[in-house]
Amino acid sequence: MATEVSRRGRKEVSASTTENVSQVSNAYEADADIFSTESELTLYLDLPGVEKGAVEIELDETNTLQIKAKGSVEEPKGLQFREFQIGDFYRAFRLGEEYDRDKVSATLENGVLKVNVPKREEAKPKRIAISA
Repeated sequence: MATEVSRRGRKEVSASTTENVSQVSNAYEADADIFSTESELTLYLDLPGVEKGAVEIELDETNTLQIKAKGSVEEPKGLQFREFQIGDFYRAFRLGEEYDRDKVSATLENGVLKVNVPKREEAKPKRIAISA
């Protein structure tokens, strides 16, 4: 008899500049780690079974970053235990105005999607020289 681990529920995004906004009903929510520095926001999403050509990333006029991925792995027969989902994935995040929407970049390697979202130059911290 196959044992399935239930899908993890919605996850809250702790970075103050992003929030999880929605998910597509027939897709799994991709697990994500989000890191923020003074110069950029970096998102890592687990997309098992997804190939490079099967990922679509959009940033709309409301600064909502949407990630859609189509899984290409077929579920093998005789499943005994499951810890990750096979299928399509979706995740969306709302970005703050301080991010440069024209310089977003992404790479997919070994089932992990990395999305870099740099801050606009005017939003980055600036050092102020102290004159004598």
